Amino acid sequence: MRKLIVSILFFFAPVFVFADDVINVGQDVYLKYCVGCHGEKGDGKGKAASLLVTKPRDFTKGIFEFKSTSQGSLPLDEDLMRTITKGLPGNSMPAFVLVPEKERLAVIEYIKTFSEKWKKEKPGQPIVIPPVPEYVGSPESVTKGRGTYEVNGCSGCHGDKGDGKGPAAAILKDMWGNPDKPRNFRRGIYEGGSAPGDLFRTITTGIEGTPMPAFAQIPENDRWHLISYVLSFKGGKK
Repeated sequence: MRKLIVSILFFFAPVFVFADDVINVGQDVYLKYCVGCHGEKGDGKGKAASLLVTKPRDFTKGIFEFKSTSQGSLPLDEDLMRTITKGLPGNSMPAFVLVPEKERLAVIEYIKTFSEKWKKEKPGQPIVIPPVPEYVGSPESVTKGRGTYEVNGCSGCHGDKGDGKGPAAAILKDMWGNPDKPRNFRRGIYEGGSAPGDLFRTITTGIEGTPMPAFAQIPENDRWHLISYVLSFKGGKK
């Protein structure tokens, strides 16, 4: 019996050591690239945080903006990897594509240690992003998208001209009380990605922790038309 117990411990020991090694590597990566903004405790209060217009994410809440899962649920590792790799264009979060993939994976595991939520819950089910319809970007789709934009109150935040200067823009704040200005569509820069599929994901799941809600209730075709209209603002043509 004693021999059996020793054998079992020997069999599982490398697994635990490997997990610890990953966390240690992740911590090193975090201290090298992330701590300046997100802070030693992962609370978004790094030394550079006060200098940034868009405040760093507070990892202790287990709430992440850009993900493929529904609001209230944890993101997939793929979601976190996408943000780390590509950054958030138009935001203070840079892309870390040059950091080796193993290190990016390790820092994801380390980030999870900041919130108890990761110990209690599993990531949610991701939405399915369909192939982009051929009509996206067509004049007819843009016209239909304008109607969806108006009916769903998008202009209240993003403005009639898509410039982010809607009536509510000046008072919007994130869940931590920081000012959170709506996206200016005329710049053609989107934090969660500018491809139609990226916009479909953002519109469907929202941006958790911010005033941007999820619009999964909008029929799929209407979401694609809305994307056509949003993309039509680029360059200030509307």
